[in-house]
Parts: sequence; C-alpha cells; structure tokens
Amino acid sequence: MILLARYVVPVDRPPLPEGGVRIEGGRLTQVGPKTDLRGEPAIDLGPVALFPGLINAHAHLELSAYAGALSPASLWTWMPRLVVLRRKGTPEAERRSAARAAAESLHAGVTCIADISRRGDAWSALRTVPVRKVCFAELISTAADPPRDPAELARAVEAVECDDRLSVGVSPHAPYTVRPRDFVGAVEFARRRGLPLTTHWAETEQERRWLERGGGLLGAVVRGFSRGDPICSPRCSPMRYAERLGLLSAGALLAHVNYIDDDDLGRLRRSSASVVYCPRSHRFFRHKPHRWRDMLAAGINVCVGTDSAASLPPGATLSVWEELRFLHREHPDVPTETLLSMATIRSARALGLADKLGSITPGKAADLVAMPLNDPLGPDPIADVLEGSMVPVGVWVAGERYPPPAPP
Repeated sequence: MILLARYVVPVDRPPLPEGGVRIEGGRLTQVGPKTDLRGEPAIDLGPVALFPGLINAHAHLELSAYAGALSPASLWTWMPRLVVLRRKGTPEAERRSAARAAAESLHAGVTCIADISRRGDAWSALRTVPVRKVCFAELISTAADPPRDPAELARAVEAVECDDRLSVGVSPHAPYTVRPRDFVGAVEFARRRGLPLTTHWAETEQERRWLERGGGLLGAVVRGFSRGDPICSPRCSPMRYAERLGLLSAGALLAHVNYIDDDDLGRLRRSSASVVYCPRSHRFFRHKPHRWRDMLAAGINVCVGTDSAASLPPGATLSVWEELRFLHREHPDVPTETLLSMATIRSARALGLADKLGSITPGKAADLVAMPLNDPLGPDPIADVLEGSMVPVGVWVAGERYPPPAPP
C-alpha cells in the first residue's frame, strides 16, 4: 500500500513536501517523494500532513470514569476526593471507561498509550481496542490490595496476556507509597525482565520537603496510610533518592518531576532516565512552572503525557494534540519540531520502543496519523496543525486504517 500526502513529517528528518510512504506487512518500507513511489496503486490523501502516530507516555485510563467530576485543586485536595469517588465506583465501570478512552485517543491520533492501572486489570478491556498499549502494573506497598511487594508485582505482570499491540511494564507508584526495599525489588525485576519502568516523582512541593526533611503534611499522610513497617523520609533530594534506588541507572520514566533544583537537574542529566510532563494536568493541579525547557536544554529526554481525564477540565479529552497545542500557545518560542518530538520519538525512547515507533522511518511500524492542513501551501505543516483545531482524517496502526469518530 502507498499513501501520498501534501507533506510527510518523518520527525527524524525535516518535513517532506509532496511525499509518501510504502507499507508492507504492517511496516514502513519506503519514505520519499511521490515521484519515487511506484509499482502499485496509491491512495492520495490530499491536502494533509502525514505524521507518526502520537504516543501518550503517561495516562491513567481507568480514571476516565470520573472525568469532569472534580474541580481544579492541589493534588492533596484532589486525591482524597478521588478516593471517595472510586469507593463508590466499580471495577467494571472503570474498565469500560478505560476502553472508551483508549478508543477516543486512537481517533484523536494517539497510536500508543502508556497506561498505569491500580486495579491491575485494565489491560483485559484495553486488549479489545486496536491502539498499541504499554500496560503498567502499579505497586503500592501500603495498599489494601495487591500488588504490594515485588512478588505480588511479578504475579500481576505474569497475568497480563501480551500480544503484538499489548505489552507490560512495572510502576512502583511514588516514594511516599513504596518502601525502599520494594522499590529496589521492582527495579531489579524490571531489569531482569527487560520491562519498561515508570514512577511518579517529585510531583509536589510537599513531597520534595518530605524527601529532604521528613515531617510536614506529607509526613502525616504517610503515617496515616502506612501499614506495619512505616515508610520514612530518606532525608535527601528527589534525584539523590532516585539514584540510591537505582531508578536513574535503570532508565526509568519519571512522571511529572515538577519540583527539582539545579543539583537534581544535573543528576538527571547524567542519567539515562526520562521525564514525562503532562501540561494540562499540571495546570489543573496549580503547580508552579515546570522546568521542561531547562531539561531539554540540558539534554534530558522529555516527553508528553495526558495524565487522567479526572485531572483535566470538563469536556477535555486525552488528546496529545491538545497537549502540544497548549504548549505551543503558552510557549510560542519553542520550535514546533521540538514539541512534536516530545509526543513521538522522545516518548518512544522513554518507553524502550524507539526501534519500532516514533518516526516515519523504513523498518518501523506503519503507525500514522493524517492531519488536514489549513494552509496546504504553507511552509510549516507542524505549526499549521498546532495553531489549528483540526482532527485527524485517518489513523493507521500497523498499516490498518481506523476512521475518525462520527460527527456529534
């Protein structure tokens, strides 16, 4: 199959005007000018830009059941309210919501989602959705239900039925909910199995203060939900603690990293870890400005995620295009190709998938999204899409096309 477009945007090379791709066996076998693509009938997509499928590097799909139910607030105000809602909800409702959110994401141009599930069974619903997914099993040492330790985490991982579009990862939740020995065990397990590893890190000012000094609001919270062996402050900065646990050397994907100083930034720069920033959720929780641009300037691999629909404004969807558009409006000085890389090749790298996804490159999976252009003759198709509000006219996963949702 050959697809032709006004622009092909490979990401690893400049945009190609009047370009196209050849797809064979679900993979890209040729990328180049339209005139070079011969030998079989071609589908001309018209005045569109063909991008790699976007990658959502941090999502909690099962929380889509509570979309619009909570108002913007600090994390520590929002979280207890979410807990109350989840006690009233059901696992089945959350699974249905996860599958629906995944399907909506696919139609919005996301072809791969990194999903964290506390219930641990969202993968069974997600496997029915043709989007690619990395399903992270979440470990919380202080939880009433498993996984609570590395042994239970291993059993949760083993229960996931992987296929060519569903893989599994490991997610110790956060430094204040996972005991040091369980963190180390989870990191070692991920290393042995070659699994991607993600965790929430340096998300709030209260977390940073607790890591460095103990006590405070978070100290009281931790004492309240600890069971048996309490979780104690390591009395060091977030990245020093991440080094101690092996997260930085393991190439972990650190979610949020909202509060770090220059010393921590340097430690992160010298590591193989990545950071996933969730711009709209960051605004929802009223955090201070994120240092993602400092991180990029330091050579740190920064990618983009959506977090959950429960931490987005009412009516907002888990659209990575909308995350990029938000960043473009807020930071018009950042090159558009940099923003696009944060939802494509950088996300693929963070999830250990850069050899398969993230760019339009021969040999990689034919995961693509066609976006209509407001100005088909304009010089910058990325800016055209980020400054508009258009939705995809076609999405492909492994060369299979999925139509956009029907108009309301």
